[in-house]
Amino acid sequence: MNRLTRGKALVGALHIDAQDITISDDLVVGDDASVTGDATVGTLAVGGGTVIKKVTKGTGSVDLASITNGETGSGTFTVTGAAVGDVIVVNPPALTTGLAFAGAAVTGANTVTVYAVNASAAPIDQAEATFTYLWVDVT
Repeated sequence: MNRLTRGKALVGALHIDAQDITISDDLVVGDDASVTGDATVGTLAVGGGTVIKKVTKGTGSVDLASITNGETGSGTFTVTGAAVGDVIVVNPPALTTGLAFAGAAVTGANTVTVYAVNASAAPIDQAEATFTYLWVDVT
């Protein structure tokens, strides 16, 4: 594994030229347990912005209860490690006609809540659906 340590770059997948850094292989922030035997988690901040501890992609199943016409409903799924204040981006599956995805949020420890609005003239009971998510751990 090629490593950048305190300003020193090992030759290989990392190339530093003036202000540009090119990475042509995996970039691991923190210690790689396969190399050091230590699974210490690292952090990443881009341009002095918010520290990003972890980014994970996955899926969660939600069974939205019947939603009355004109109302909003919600359901939850688990993302282990997620905390209020983290960033969650959710991509909904195809929903029943008349039901619109209204957003998602980390609403508690390990809990993501998705919201849907019934824009039809009748109640809708959406079958269990699988949502894809991207979780950014910033807390």
